[in-house]
Amino acid sequence: MSEERESTLIAAFGGWNDACQSATNALHHLIDSYDACEIRHINCDGYYDYQVSRPTLCRVNGKARIVWPQTSFYDVSCSPDQHLITLIGPEPNYHWREYCQKVLSIASELHVGSVITLGSMFADCTHTRPLPVGVCDDVDCDSDCDCGEYSGPVGITTVLEAMAREQRFAGTSIWVSVPQYMGNDDCPMGTLALLDALGHKLGIRFESSKLIRETREWQAKASMLTRCSNQLSDYVHQLEEDWDKAEQSKEASGSDPHKADQLVQEAEEFLKRF
Repeated sequence: MSEERESTLIAAFGGWNDACQSATNALHHLIDSYDACEIRHINCDGYYDYQVSRPTLCRVNGKARIVWPQTSFYDVSCSPDQHLITLIGPEPNYHWREYCQKVLSIASELHVGSVITLGSMFADCTHTRPLPVGVCDDVDCDSDCDCGEYSGPVGITTVLEAMAREQRFAGTSIWVSVPQYMGNDDCPMGTLALLDALGHKLGIRFESSKLIRETREWQAKASMLTRCSNQLSDYVHQLEEDWDKAEQSKEASGSDPHKADQLVQEAEEFLKRF
């Protein structure tokens, strides 16, 4: 990897920011689909509560080995001239500011110029329609992003992105909403939506044939689950109607750029009569 080229760091964390593992699975997909090698890591000591993020026992060639939670950085070669740095690990339990500072220090060593965080959350959305994706950066937000209106608890992704901007890294967050009625199983549809948004942001077309196939299988499973419950079926139907109405509203205003302003003006004129 060229030391003079400005790299992009893509970060995802398991836990609170990772509904259905959609965000971390996006990075696992990149690591598995392209030439990738681990280039840095952050040791777990001091950052994790082992009763929450437990070490695991695995066997390599018949020998038992304890694997401790840690944050790993990978160099992912998407093509001969396109490299990404990915960061993946559990959300730390302690010392977030120190942890984020260590991440950004490593990012500086790797000549990173921009930091992109991925996240996923449960929401009222349905498997039969495109999943909502919000993209927000330090320049502007897209029309589907609510980041400017949100107030409340945040995860490590928000803290890392805020500290990155303070240190003059370009910062972007990409979030996908996944159906809460599907439980906490993996959601390949959410992972695919994140990778599509990330690829659009970076101008890269990621390999996704496996994810497309898994998404179809996941949607079929979700449809079968829906058919088994009248209550769930009614709920999904209502979500579909809400989504369709919102799309129709967007199309109506998009077909005439002055239509939304005209509606506001007409409403104001009507109210002046009273």
